[in-house]
Amino acid sequence: MTATKSAPGRAITARLRGVHKSYGPVRVLDLPELDLYAGQVIGVVGENGAGKSTLMGTLAGSVHRDGGEILIDGEPLVAGSTEAAGQLGIAMVSQEFPLVGQLSVAENLLLGRRPRKSKRRFLVDSAAQRAEAEAMLTEIGLSAETIAVSREVRTLPVPTRQMIEIAKAWGREPKLLILDEPTSSLGPVEAEMVLGLARQLAERGGTVLFIGHRLDEVRDISDRVLVLRNGRLVADLEPAQATEERLIREMVGGEVTQGEPKAPPTTSPVLLQVEGLTADGLGPVDLEVREGEILGVAGLMGSGRSRLVHTIAGAQPSTGGLMRLGGEPYRPRGAGDGVAAGIALIPEDRKEQSLVLFASIRSNVVVSVLKRISTRGLLGPGRERAEARKITENVNVRMQSVEQPIGSLSGGNQQRAIFGRAFAAEPRLLLLDEPTRGVDVGAKAEIYKLIDRAAEQGMALVVASSELEELLWICHRVAVMNHGRVVTVLDRADATKERIMTAAAGTSPLNQPTPDQPTPDQEQLTNGATA
Repeated sequence: MTATKSAPGRAITARLRGVHKSYGPVRVLDLPELDLYAGQVIGVVGENGAGKSTLMGTLAGSVHRDGGEILIDGEPLVAGSTEAAGQLGIAMVSQEFPLVGQLSVAENLLLGRRPRKSKRRFLVDSAAQRAEAEAMLTEIGLSAETIAVSREVRTLPVPTRQMIEIAKAWGREPKLLILDEPTSSLGPVEAEMVLGLARQLAERGGTVLFIGHRLDEVRDISDRVLVLRNGRLVADLEPAQATEERLIREMVGGEVTQGEPKAPPTTSPVLLQVEGLTADGLGPVDLEVREGEILGVAGLMGSGRSRLVHTIAGAQPSTGGLMRLGGEPYRPRGAGDGVAAGIALIPEDRKEQSLVLFASIRSNVVVSVLKRISTRGLLGPGRERAEARKITENVNVRMQSVEQPIGSLSGGNQQRAIFGRAFAAEPRLLLLDEPTRGVDVGAKAEIYKLIDRAAEQGMALVVASSELEELLWICHRVAVMNHGRVVTVLDRADATKERIMTAAAGTSPLNQPTPDQPTPDQEQLTNGATA
């Protein structure tokens, strides 16, 4: 057990003693001693299932601890009460965005409380609500022109919802702010905005707990880094000690190695050819992908990354241009046409767009092969279970049984299950939108191996990602998008972070916006536009 380090001269915001939590026979959190100090950004890293989310939920009141004591500024925190946590000055930004989709942005931002300047005692003061919501967005660097507070949250893309959740927590003026993967779906500009808010709160004397899987980001922002493994604190490191190699070693209990990717296929046939493709907020786009190739798609938020893969999949209708798949014309009228043509899409939000969380792993993974494993429209339970076990074993899903709810798995195991379902359909083209969002470094390494394996078997892959390191590691070429267009395609030998960001931000002479175009900074969070 690693004892918590003291910080001479700093007040203790949170003191945890003997805090523990179990699910059945498994103890998922076991912290004999931990102190969190004022004026610090404290990074928290660990593999999926290490206990990070349980720790954060315990502090925020969404998880009822089994025992132990938590003091916030000397006041005891009632176990399992989000209301008590809020009253003590704790706010949490969850990576799952607990927003109400049917309500507006303003209603979500002020959910559970009245506007401070409300002129109505019993009825909702809509004008005051809108004004305060706009002020909350402005406080974190956004504006009413960027996000319309009257819009229903369900109509907004994942990155915009992420920023709304951050504004909601920031508006509560917390003394302890818990950020659970706050930049996982954001581009570099928005991510830096969030990191700036964390630094700002620490400078004011607050405390920030920052959970992250981007280790460089955690190291850069943190005054101290905690490493959890199997529910226990295994390292409490100063910034100078928190090298990437040390963090990985502490997280997984050993070294994580990744093989060198193969050279790009230059003689393979072109599988996908796109010419002048347009859609809402997209295009015209020209690109091609060869069999066995991994093509990365980079760009700032609002650049069109997600729109591109969704349009190719048929999930978003195109408005013009031509596509060819395997040399044949391809004109999808819906996602079903894409599936029939041999295309699989793994979207960025697995819990909203890919999984039925309360259903079994079996039910979730066999949906792509129901026709193949059924006989005259009838599906035998034995054959279904056997196929589910085969699919999950193929991608190394760690589970107790294919009958357990898929929502009970860690994020990395959920993502591998989605990959297994896609592979089972034997697609020719696999489209990936943020394929490692919300997974730890060990799960990332396994997903990268799955992507490499698919390419080695001749599948073509298009990977849209906000993580430049990821694209530079796994892709043969990188297409950079700006304002819905592909502005350059770089061979990996020529691709660097600086070249990608220069093209993505439109700062090169070829990418300067015309006078009637907004600049990239103005279009970071478009009204309802997806990335």
